[in-house]
Amino acid sequence: MNKFYLKLIIIILITTFSCTQAYANNLSQAQKLLKKAKMTSVREESYDYINKARVLFEDEYENNPSNVEVLIGLSKTFQLIGDRKEAKLYVIKAYNLRPTDPLIQREMGDFYYSFQEYSTAIEYYKLALASGLLRDYETNLQTAKCYEKLGDLDNAELYYKICNHVNPKGREAMNKVNEYDSAKHPDNTEELDNAKYKYLFKSKKPSVEEQIQTETDEIIKQLSN
Repeated sequence: MNKFYLKLIIIILITTFSCTQAYANNLSQAQKLLKKAKMTSVREESYDYINKARVLFEDEYENNPSNVEVLIGLSKTFQLIGDRKEAKLYVIKAYNLRPTDPLIQREMGDFYYSFQEYSTAIEYYKLALASGLLRDYETNLQTAKCYEKLGDLDNAELYYKICNHVNPKGREAMNKVNEYDSAKHPDNTEELDNAKYKYLFKSKKPSVEEQIQTETDEIIKQLSN
């Protein structure tokens, strides 16, 4: 091969690799800034993080307007400052690019949730659940929160229970399940004491994993009806 063309190919490969690395670094940095913005309680600091993240996302958007991660990032920056019009513009663009992607469907739910449109958020969360996130903790948790905001406590409790079975270590869902249970049974000390000895009358005590799986399957079966 001609040395000139060989050098040209090497230069192109190095340039492409450098651009890819720069994009990855910018995107990662922008996402970290958004996390910091959500965590800080100081309003001025939060806006500073958001603006810095927005600049990085917008730079990447100019280079690649069809990148879904960038579109979602831009939408989230505008969600954080309460700009519904701009936030919707970018999340809709992402959704139109990948309408069957459950992760993008969940992002649509997050958009509507952030602007207190809970009924519409539920529609997209349920779509995401049906499209592949049925056992996803966060999607079920957001669905539960929406129902709770709307005052539908039966469905809220159901989805909190699903969260608890999908991830028994998830503290938020666990606390909610206990809260709902306590509201239904304010004085069940005797029942709890008796429950300790129920396993003595069973031929085989199921493992924790088996019990969780059985209960999860029962709850999911209810959702399918």
